[in-house]
Amino acid sequence: MQDEMWLIWKQPETRTRYKIGILNYDNGIYTFKYVEPELNSATSVGFKCFPGFDNIHEIYKNKELFANIETRLPNTARPDYLEILNSYNLGTNATKLEILKATKGRLITDNYEFVPAFDISKVEFDVAGTRHCPDVHRCKDLISVNDKLLLELDSKNEYDENAIRIILDKNKEKYHLGYVPRYYSKNLTEILKNNIGYSAMIQSLNFESEISDEDITAHVKLIFNK
Repeated sequence: MQDEMWLIWKQPETRTRYKIGILNYDNGIYTFKYVEPELNSATSVGFKCFPGFDNIHEIYKNKELFANIETRLPNTARPDYLEILNSYNLGTNATKLEILKATKGRLITDNYEFVPAFDISKVEFDVAGTRHCPDVHRCKDLISVNDKLLLELDSKNEYDENAIRIILDKNKEKYHLGYVPRYYSKNLTEILKNNIGYSAMIQSLNFESEISDEDITAHVKLIFNK
């Protein structure tokens, strides 16, 4: 069984996300390596290394989930550990990799997250850039789970030529909620340009996240026609 996740680093000032590494699980072995082309760009704006993976040229291997990644998972000794699992729709039999996928290994103390590798059969992500969209405040009382969303290409965006706007179309009015995260935008732009039918829907909402620096955390599920 092969499983791949991407390590994303968010530049603290611009909040631009860079795909800098790949965590792979295959036949009982975990592998981590840094990857281009975005590693060089991230390094030019302040990235040094992920704690515990100090050599950007080395390929790290281990039979267990790397300790420096495992420490990013919820502590099993926490009194609310079961509640945390439940909030992510996980059970007590969830593997460490499944918990990493659900929580993304996010911490309030740094700017890293692990996200699943792009897979057209299962596309899920948190809306990026909501704090830059005034419409979010206008629709906070309207937006809800299972709301349908529209995806609009934004080729003139000065920060990402593959930028995709996420639009809430509700009560005969359109609200710009934010953007598809940069690490998925290129893949999704290629799909949308081919006019493949899709359904985008809000799967969950969080207005008071301690980890995200966005005004809301809207988790989106996206499916395409075959």
